[in-house]
Amino acid sequence: MQRITPDAGLIYSDSVTPARKWSRVVGGANDGYVQGAWGYQMSLNSVNPATDKGGFKLPHFAGLWPSSGKLLMGLWTRQNYVMAHSPLMSSRGGTPLAYVATTAAGRLRHQVYNSAGVAILDQYEDHPWVQTAGWQFVGQLLDMTAKTSQMFSVNQATKATWLGPVRTFTGTPNSACTADLDVYMLPTGSVWTTGVFDEALVAHPTGAFSLADFVDSMSLGLWADGQLNANRTNFTVSESGIVPNGANREISTGAERLSWTARPVLVGAPAGVVPYWSSDNGASWQTGAQLPEPFSGLLRWTVPIAQGQSFSGFDVVEPVEPPPTLEPIADRSLDQGDIVHVPLEFFTYSAPTWTVEAPALAGVTVTDGVMSVAAGFQTGSGLVTVTLSDDLNRSVSRSFTVTVSPRQWDEPDAPELAHSPIVLWGESLPEAVLIDPLDAVVTNEVNGEQKFEFSLSPTHKFAGIIDNERYVSVAGEKYRVRRIEKGRSGGELTLDVYAEAQFYDLATAGKVSAKNWKQVTAGEVMTTALSGTGWTVGVANVTTLRTYETEETNPLALLRTVQENHGGDLVFDNNAKKVSLVTQSGRTQGVGFFYGRGLNEARRITDTTALVTRLYVKNEDGLTIASVNGGKPYIDDFGFTSDVRVDTYEFKSGTTPFTMLEMAQAVLAKRARPEYSYELKVSDLSVQSGAQFDRFGVGDVVTVVDNELGISEAQRIVRLEYDVVNPWDSEITLSATLREAGSDDVNDSGTLNTGSGVATFDLVPFNLLLNGRFDNALEHWAHFGAQHVEGGVTGDYAVALSGAGERWIEQTVQPDNRSAYALSFDLSSGGPAGWVPNVKAEAEVTYEDGSTEIIEIDLV
Repeated sequence: MQRITPDAGLIYSDSVTPARKWSRVVGGANDGYVQGAWGYQMSLNSVNPATDKGGFKLPHFAGLWPSSGKLLMGLWTRQNYVMAHSPLMSSRGGTPLAYVATTAAGRLRHQVYNSAGVAILDQYEDHPWVQTAGWQFVGQLLDMTAKTSQMFSVNQATKATWLGPVRTFTGTPNSACTADLDVYMLPTGSVWTTGVFDEALVAHPTGAFSLADFVDSMSLGLWADGQLNANRTNFTVSESGIVPNGANREISTGAERLSWTARPVLVGAPAGVVPYWSSDNGASWQTGAQLPEPFSGLLRWTVPIAQGQSFSGFDVVEPVEPPPTLEPIADRSLDQGDIVHVPLEFFTYSAPTWTVEAPALAGVTVTDGVMSVAAGFQTGSGLVTVTLSDDLNRSVSRSFTVTVSPRQWDEPDAPELAHSPIVLWGESLPEAVLIDPLDAVVTNEVNGEQKFEFSLSPTHKFAGIIDNERYVSVAGEKYRVRRIEKGRSGGELTLDVYAEAQFYDLATAGKVSAKNWKQVTAGEVMTTALSGTGWTVGVANVTTLRTYETEETNPLALLRTVQENHGGDLVFDNNAKKVSLVTQSGRTQGVGFFYGRGLNEARRITDTTALVTRLYVKNEDGLTIASVNGGKPYIDDFGFTSDVRVDTYEFKSGTTPFTMLEMAQAVLAKRARPEYSYELKVSDLSVQSGAQFDRFGVGDVVTVVDNELGISEAQRIVRLEYDVVNPWDSEITLSATLREAGSDDVNDSGTLNTGSGVATFDLVPFNLLLNGRFDNALEHWAHFGAQHVEGGVTGDYAVALSGAGERWIEQTVQPDNRSAYALSFDLSSGGPAGWVPNVKAEAEVTYEDGSTEIIEIDLV
């Protein structure tokens, strides 16, 4: 088909061969180009054809008309039947060959002429849409060798086709026609056509040309809308493809007649294509996520084209080879930091392509058919989906559950500190052993300091070895000398040495840039903190996920921040240069101190300076817990005293009443009772027994009994000051340090808050959905047609659902013990004025007896 494009004046360059020029025969004042169904179209004789007498002409050139074989000509036309005969395409200017026209009744007319200009065929035809006012393609196929002529038509509105009877004639068609091609006029007479035409066609088919297939293809192509009506300005079309102008666009393709027994695969299709198929020749269409199997009928597509991309088509291939297979994959359980390699059992006729969807708690890759599963610091269970594809894009998927458990913390034995020799180091090697210090005390505190202090005479023979920044070691632990003091004590000169554990060097081991941590594990942040320091992460079995911000800081300060936000105990292995964060350090092996046996001095302190019996609860927005607490904005606990002692627990903005109530109850359970603390002087009984089970260290749980003081408690050592010279004079602090009235610490008296700066949106009671703010993209969510975007309300991200058809996200969660649940989210939509999206929330509840209930909520 030739689409004629505008040129200067009354001359128009041919779109295939621009050197050839069409000309418009001057007619009425309203003749010329108009905008139509496919862009520019030619309108002629729109007022009175008998007086306008306009037309369109392509001057003869060698090869325009065939000397033998077949001639195919036709055009799209939308006309008024105001004349007895309306010429469409004619070679009657001179010695003619063929002629196509319509009558006033809308009948089609085709003629064939011999070299004398005599008509050897003049045939009228009737078709189903005779005298249509809409667009139709009218054409003629002349076979000069077989001496036949056949008319055909395609209805643009209904996409119906018609093939007329094959008409035979006698005589010989004019093989030497030199006439011009005239459209909508007969220059030899006084007949013209009123209407609009487009896509004039002259062709010389060769070989096994099928007119039925040609007409059918023309009809099926009408389903395409890339250049139809207003859509034409949205695309630029070339021989290489179609490109959207500006924003992302969507087009509909033409239809094809296809059949298959095995479901075909798409090769080279853009993401998001949607199929439509018809089994009744286009009268009705179906669509779905998968093509039917088997099938015979019409198939067409809607295709999204992204801005800047070009679309040129894709292949629908019915496979001959068998599809890929993949055997089921067993569930996997790992500890933090473990890695396993699993050979997969599979088949594919071509080179396999592997894709993996895995949760953040495990890295999963497939190489040469072997799947590697590597656990990180995050714990829990997640679904892994492994997909095997072949080169026809056929795929098979297998899913399994990976479970990552906290790595077990093997607490080392308590050090043998009693009378332990002190090793003095030179610049790089040990140089002497000090066995006669005046005093020596090792201090170790849970999540606190670790230091060694000792004294000797300034005249000691090894005093000259001790120097700042050199090492001293005791019981296998190395400390760096930080401070040396000479002084007088009791009339005697002393040399006092203060040394710190090696991990203190992390405070000056460089800088860690400021960062916003979103739903991270402790191990991830610790790895960042230790990068480039020579230290590594040991065990990080504290599994909380937290969101917080850190300023530029040093590695040690960042490790302390991790502990404050995630909880647990920091443990430094100075010799191996490993840092661990464990749920609780220390041992529980039955160590006990009894008055008269290991317990020398004891103080039991009962502290009620921060006692609270009534706790008001609210967030920064002023929201209280009254709606979930029987109308009361506070909770009470008079288990210790009936006195009303009031305080307020303030939460961050956005915290829900459910969350505030649960956390406040836990706080009041502690605040409504006295706080107990114990300060003791004890003896290390292992000095006499030599038994490992009598040793103790910081973090250990020990039993203290002094019947006269009313002490009989199993408590944890949170601070240990061990006297290496006099092991019977060591001091331990149990449970927790005393709170001071007026302190700003969140655990002290005064107004409470949620502590440590952890966003309340990250607390489990606030949201049972995993990754409910989409900070980790669509991890934990099954989805179709969803896209991760910026611009969230409670966080930085959201999910956009766009395009035709059904779009959804879903997640399966385990509920807690509440009797009621709330579903809430922010929804914004955009579209034409007055358009409202059809949005629905659906919850499928599975009860303990196995029954299910589906709750649907239509959202406006």
